[in-house]
Amino acid sequence: MDWIAAIGDGRRGIVTKLRILCLFLAIAGLAAWARAQSPGADRTRPVLSIILTRHGVRSPLVDLNQTMGQYAAEPWPDWEVGPGQLTPHGKEQMRLMGAYYHSLYVDQGLLSGRAAEDTGRITFRTDSDDRTIETAQDLAATLIPGQVPNIRARPRGEHDPLFQPVRAGLGHPDAALASSALLGRIGGDPRTVIAACGSAFDSLDRVLLGPGAKPHAGKIAVRDVPERLAGDPASLAVAGFTGPLRIAARCADTFVLEYADGMPASRVGWGRADRKTLMELMRVHSLYFDLTQASFYPAQVQGSNLAKHIGQTLDQAASGRPVDGAIGPVGERMVVVVGHDTNLANLAGLLGISWWLDGTQPDPVLPGGALVFELRQGASGGSFLVRAYYVCQSLDQMRSGEPLTPGNPPAVAPIFIPQCSGPYPGYDAPLELFDALLRRVVDPDFVVPGSS
Repeated sequence: MDWIAAIGDGRRGIVTKLRILCLFLAIAGLAAWARAQSPGADRTRPVLSIILTRHGVRSPLVDLNQTMGQYAAEPWPDWEVGPGQLTPHGKEQMRLMGAYYHSLYVDQGLLSGRAAEDTGRITFRTDSDDRTIETAQDLAATLIPGQVPNIRARPRGEHDPLFQPVRAGLGHPDAALASSALLGRIGGDPRTVIAACGSAFDSLDRVLLGPGAKPHAGKIAVRDVPERLAGDPASLAVAGFTGPLRIAARCADTFVLEYADGMPASRVGWGRADRKTLMELMRVHSLYFDLTQASFYPAQVQGSNLAKHIGQTLDQAASGRPVDGAIGPVGERMVVVVGHDTNLANLAGLLGISWWLDGTQPDPVLPGGALVFELRQGASGGSFLVRAYYVCQSLDQMRSGEPLTPGNPPAVAPIFIPQCSGPYPGYDAPLELFDALLRRVVDPDFVVPGSS
């Protein structure tokens, strides 16, 4: 019987060796697959790029001397354009970004580089504001030079539910629930947030009030304003703050715009907002947007419509057949959607995504910055993937207006999409998983069916 046992031992040995061999081959296969996903050995090609961009550098939305003069010791600076308009510097900024997108996607083969041919492959969809329409025009000037872009937008002054769903009256948002969603993230008391940002408010006092950082006669320190939450269906947001957080965020945005527009240092925060101070004040701006725009329920109210149409646009490109609700026709290579900082923050909160660029605070939504969703496919076909990233010039690139080149590109932050992305550089997500995520988070009560 010893020879039978020996045969059994031999078979078990062969089985064990086969298992080891299979495990080795599986590990080797996974390693090869992971190498194929690395930036240096990218085996995918772009099929469609959806660029959701904020407009370029603009002037403040309102006359600050009328609305915020009580908080500043000196008059707010004048701008060369009216409230909420792109500045000449902001227009040039977007031309530089258009040239960057042109070189990027010609190099990757998504565009041909022949402007007359590429014009028919790019859809521009913008909000109805002058600054968003002009941003699309300036991007097109270098993306498809010499061509007249077809820019789709609602009539000027009409609230567009793709970008401003609350103002457009889309759905029936619950303002009390939205306020609770904000309060539930900060322990129920907005003053705790202000206390936690004490050093940033100290810096804001020094910029606004000058030496001594004490309010002069007739002036008010920002942190002394009562902090309240309010749901306002006429505003961009379903819920928000009305006190120090909102005022500080608006001040920070203004100082960033002054810096990015290339104003002399003596005019950026009256000469008291240097680069370090700007970064500290941007902390409050990021926090304000995270709470009011990226808390899940407000983000769902304000971002579901846009997210749904982005998903339909990706699905259309993958199937090659018309999909109701897609932005642009079948066969488009690029879809450029020009909106606002709120739109980017809404999608971040809805999808649970985040990004960070060197020299900024978390989740920056800077002028000209964009969330990009690329539909990609293996070079020889196969399944479709979604690659997301945030791209933006640095503040110093905006300020100097220097050309963007391979040696001086804008900053790019790859984005991991929860429940979708894989554990490799680029964080590509299978399209079917991205679609499943959208089905879970998009609320159909806040979606306009059909064409956007």
